[in-house]
Amino acid sequence: MTAAVAVPGALDRVLLSVFGFDRLRPGQAEIIADVFDGHGVVAVMPTGAGKSLCYQLPAVVLGERGGITLVVSPLIALIKDQVDALVARGVAAAALTSAASPEEQRAILDGLRAGKHTLIYVAPERFRSPRFVDALESVQDRLALIAIDEAHCISEWGHDFRPDYRQLGNAVRRLKPARLAAFTATATPEVRRDIADQLAMSSPRIHVRGFDRPNLHYAVEPVGGAAEKSARLVELVRLREGGAALVYAATRKNAELHASALTRAGMRAGVYHAGLGDGDRTRVQEAFMTGKLDAVVATNAFGMGVDKSDIRVVIHADLPRSPEAYYQEAGRGGRDGKPTKCVLMFNHGDGRLQEFLIDASYPSAEVLRAVWKLLRETPAFGRHDEDGALEGRLKGKLPGDPHASTIGSTLRILERHGLLRNDQGGWVAVRPDPEVYPPLDVESLARRAEVERSKLKTMMDYAYWSGCRRQFVLDYFGDAEWSDRGKRCGACDSCEAIAHGRPTGLGEAEVKAIRGLLLLVGSLNGRFGRTKLAAIANASDDDARFDELPERGCLRGWSARDIMDLLRALEGAGLVEASRGEYPTIDTTKKGDQVAVGRIDAAELGVRMPTGGGKKRTRAPKKRAKFDR
Repeated sequence: MTAAVAVPGALDRVLLSVFGFDRLRPGQAEIIADVFDGHGVVAVMPTGAGKSLCYQLPAVVLGERGGITLVVSPLIALIKDQVDALVARGVAAAALTSAASPEEQRAILDGLRAGKHTLIYVAPERFRSPRFVDALESVQDRLALIAIDEAHCISEWGHDFRPDYRQLGNAVRRLKPARLAAFTATATPEVRRDIADQLAMSSPRIHVRGFDRPNLHYAVEPVGGAAEKSARLVELVRLREGGAALVYAATRKNAELHASALTRAGMRAGVYHAGLGDGDRTRVQEAFMTGKLDAVVATNAFGMGVDKSDIRVVIHADLPRSPEAYYQEAGRGGRDGKPTKCVLMFNHGDGRLQEFLIDASYPSAEVLRAVWKLLRETPAFGRHDEDGALEGRLKGKLPGDPHASTIGSTLRILERHGLLRNDQGGWVAVRPDPEVYPPLDVESLARRAEVERSKLKTMMDYAYWSGCRRQFVLDYFGDAEWSDRGKRCGACDSCEAIAHGRPTGLGEAEVKAIRGLLLLVGSLNGRFGRTKLAAIANASDDDARFDELPERGCLRGWSARDIMDLLRALEGAGLVEASRGEYPTIDTTKKGDQVAVGRIDAAELGVRMPTGGGKKRTRAPKKRAKFDR
C-alpha cells in the first residue's frame, strides 16, 4: 500500500478547514488531480474508500472560483445525508429531489442561476425535466464539474442498470461540462469501458483502487433446509467477536423469517426492507448505527451510505444475484480494519429463487403489451383495491399465466416509461411524452435479463469454487495481481482447509456418483427435467421405458431432492445445462461428457456434493413389464 499523499495549495487548505483531514487516502490525490486537469475520470473504489471526497473536495475549491458542481446520485436518502453533512461544514449544497416541495425546487433553481450554490445533488430522473436541463444550460459557462455516483447504473452490463441513467450521456453532450467524473464501488473491466463510452469520454483516466480487503475472511457454508439455515444463522450471529452482524436476505419474506429466528433466540434483531414505512426503516437504521441491535436482517434496500465501522460479520442467508452485489454488501463489514467474517450460507437450490426473481423482474414483450392494451381498453381493470386484487384480475387475461410478481414489475416498468399513470383511483394507460420519458426498449429488457442470469451463474460458480475465494472475486473485477487461479490468500475457508490438510476434493464414491448421473443425463439426450431424471436415477419411477437403461438406478438410495441438488451443482460446474422455458430439460455439456467417460477428473472441478448426502432411502418400485424404448 502506498503512503498517504499531502495536497498543496487550495486543496490542502480546503481539505483541512472544511473536511477536517490533513492528508488524503491512497489513490484519492491521483483521482482529484485528473479531475482538475479536465480528464474524463472513471474511478472504481470499494465501499468505505472515500470516493465522495474525490468530487466534494474539487467542488468546494471550484466553487470558490464561482464554479458549480452537479452530483448525480440514485438514492434520495443518501443525497440527503451528504447534503446535510456538507451544509453542516459550511458548504453551499442543495438537494433537488422529489423530497423537496415545488416551492423549494423553484428556489433551488433560482439559486442555481444566481450562483448561490456550490454543489447541486440530483437524482437521474431529474433529467427527464426539460425545465431542469434548460436551467443547467443557462449556467453552462459556470458548470465546472459533473460527478456521477453509482455510475455502474449507466451500463446494461452492470449489476444495477437503471434506464434513467442512460439519459446522462445526452445531457453531458449537451452541457459540455469542463470536467466529468464517474464513480462506482464495483465495476468489471467491461462495465468500466461501457461507462466511459456512454458518457462520451475520450481517453478517460481509469482508476481502480483497493479491491482487496485483507481483513475480510470469506467463507461459503453449505446448509440443508430452512431449519438448518436458521440454526446456523443464529450461531454465527451469537458467536461473532464483538460489534454487530449484518444479514442479507433475497426477499422481504425471508428477511422477516430470519429476523424472527434471531429474536426467538434472544438477540436484539431488526428487519429492514422497502415494504416498511419510512419511519420504521429510519428507527431500525438508527438503532443499528447506535449499537442498540445485535443484528439487522435486510434486503438489498439497506446499506448504501451506511457507514458503521464495527460490523464483525456479514452473512448472506440467501444467494445474492451477482458478484458485484455480494462484494459491495460484504464490504460493509470491517471498515475499522479489524478481522471480519463474510459468510455465504449456500444450498444447491438457492439459485432457483434468484432465477424466479430475474424472470419476474423482466417481463416479456407480450406481457408488457398485453397489460397496457388491457388497461387501455378496459380501464376498470386498473382500479385500486385490496392488495393482490389487481394482479388477480389481470392474471387470467394475460399470455403465459404470469406470476403476480411479474405483473407488478410490468406495471412499474410501464409507469417508468410514461405508459401508465398511477392516479388516485388506479392505473391508467396513457401515451408517453417523448420529451420526458425514455422509450421502452423491450429488446434491452431481454438483454438485461440475460446479463442478470450470467451474473447469477458466476455467483453460483463462486459458491461451488474449491479454490481461493479472494482470488475468484478479485480476478472477476480485473485485478491483474490475482489473475492466477492457483494464487491463494490464506484467509478464506478454502485456503484454510488446504493449510490444515482438510479434504477439498471428492472421494471415490462421490466421483462415481457424478459420473453415473452424467452418463444417465447424456443417454437421455436432453429430453427430461430434473424431477424425472431424479426418479430414474434412484429407480423410484414406474416408467417401463427405462427398465433396460443401464444407467437407471445409478443413485439408488439417494433422495430425489439430493439428486436434484446434485444436478444443480453439476450445472454450476458447467457439466450440465438447462434449457430455457417454463419446463426446462437437462442435458450434458461437452465438458460433462468428458467427465462422464473419465477424460476429465471430476475430483478436480470443485463440485460440491449435496449436504444431505443421499442418506434417505427410497422405496423399491414394483416389478414392471419390459418396454422397448
